[in-house]
Amino acid sequence: MSRINKIAQLQLLVLLFPLVLGAQAPQNAAPQPQANPAKVDSSQQQKQAPVPQTTLLKKTVAFITLDCMDGNQQVEDRATVFFVGVPDARLGKNEFVYLVTNRHVAQPEKEHRKLRVTKQTLRLNLRKESNGIAAAEGTIPLDTHWYFPKDDAVDLAVLPLAPDLNKFDFQVVPISFLATKDVVASSMIAEGDYVLFCGFFYQYPGQKKIEPIIRQGILAMMPDEMLNATLGKPGRVYLADAHVFLGNSGSPMFVNIGGYRNGTMMIGGFSYRLLGVVSGYYYETEDLRLEVATTLTGTANANSGISIVVPADELKELIDSPELQEQRDAEAQRYLHQGH
Repeated sequence: MSRINKIAQLQLLVLLFPLVLGAQAPQNAAPQPQANPAKVDSSQQQKQAPVPQTTLLKKTVAFITLDCMDGNQQVEDRATVFFVGVPDARLGKNEFVYLVTNRHVAQPEKEHRKLRVTKQTLRLNLRKESNGIAAAEGTIPLDTHWYFPKDDAVDLAVLPLAPDLNKFDFQVVPISFLATKDVVASSMIAEGDYVLFCGFFYQYPGQKKIEPIIRQGILAMMPDEMLNATLGKPGRVYLADAHVFLGNSGSPMFVNIGGYRNGTMMIGGFSYRLLGVVSGYYYETEDLRLEVATTLTGTANANSGISIVVPADELKELIDSPELQEQRDAEAQRYLHQGH
């Protein structure tokens, strides 16, 4: 680890709350919810100085590192995460926040062998530079509970985690920005639409601060049938002609819904919606067959450029699952009992 990262580690205070977005507090204190000033909101952005939409999208991501053991061998995996916010009337202007990535990130494997995770850290940019450092890294406790879809073919994982918005410079993607089936239909999202993703760039993740890379492509296929996906089982996925690579696992894939739609020219506002989550890509074998690789550990050189995306519907279904709804109910009751 570089000296810069060591300094950043000492300066970080990650607030890991059960579910609800919290204000600054000691690590052992009860969460105190607050409004989310970093939420992607087109009406708020219009009142402020113009900011490129890609600047906002880059702020949705953070970098996760997992130190693992494969038998007696140490393995380090790096990937991308992003944050989704879920409003709840019981919390007023506050909301629940989830960290989102792939199942194969949270439960890493190598050649079908499960790896033992010994440490997991999250790196985020700071709102204010400190001693020349603009990012900080903190540990996520190993006993933190990840949530997964019941269907083990769906390559998704979420973690209730709310970094301190007063300290860290990041954007929360509202759950209303998910391009679910109804949004796909109403916005006439189809093959050929422009997509882009932002995520970890293995060759240069950034020293002073995290530097997500943005790559653009087109939505290549929205198949009705299930395809062989990154967990080795048939699943519902989208395909994008967007080149993904090592470290892009867990990256949010956005689709641009601007332009001529349903007889109307859409201009202005925030024109992107969350299409899904990058989980891998197809690579070409020597005999020109296409095989699946995850972007966490894939090392194939002949990347076809066709990326695999877990649809936003799968993420919405996971967040709406009875298990997570039960957790939100319990946290909301605790919040109300505290006199808010």
